[in-house]
Amino acid sequence: MKNQKLIATTLFVALMGVFVSCTDDDSDNCVPDYTGALSEAETAFVGEWRLSAIEADEEVDLTDDDEDNPSTDIFAQQTACQNDQVYEYNSDRTFTYSAGQNEEDCEGAGSIAGTWKLGGDTLGLVYNCFEDILALDFDAQRTSYTIDSNVRIEDVDGKVIQTQITLTYTKAGAEEPAPEEEN
Repeated sequence: MKNQKLIATTLFVALMGVFVSCTDDDSDNCVPDYTGALSEAETAFVGEWRLSAIEADEEVDLTDDDEDNPSTDIFAQQTACQNDQVYEYNSDRTFTYSAGQNEEDCEGAGSIAGTWKLGGDTLGLVYNCFEDILALDFDAQRTSYTIDSNVRIEDVDGKVIQTQITLTYTKAGAEEPAPEEEN
């Protein structure tokens, strides 16, 4: 259980990238929320994006199954609660990130809210007085994107492994085939 919380915390920090914060003695110096009309690309980006994969550069064994079976597929080794991570980007520039909200009995479930802005392949998020700038790598259809992050992961034996992970988010409904038209 301790390892699951560590992994979930590590992934949450990895998702949130490098924080740029304001000073804590004067809340008037906080990063302002994003405002303004959405661009065409931002309008297409609006929607729900779910975590669909986590790949590591180094093999890690996270499963407590009495087997030595390390893998680079972190997503397959985690619980449904750990993999339940969703970003909802709204047309009014607000967003919500939720973890463990859609699965039952998830410990540590929570969410954050703020505003967002997409410029090319760079996503800006403003929340709790922070601005987070993420480099996204979109697929050709722009229905999934990846984020790379360097993290420290503790394996099932307590060994800490420094590795780069790639998180993939897929737009809800994008994995479903388009309905065929009748002629």
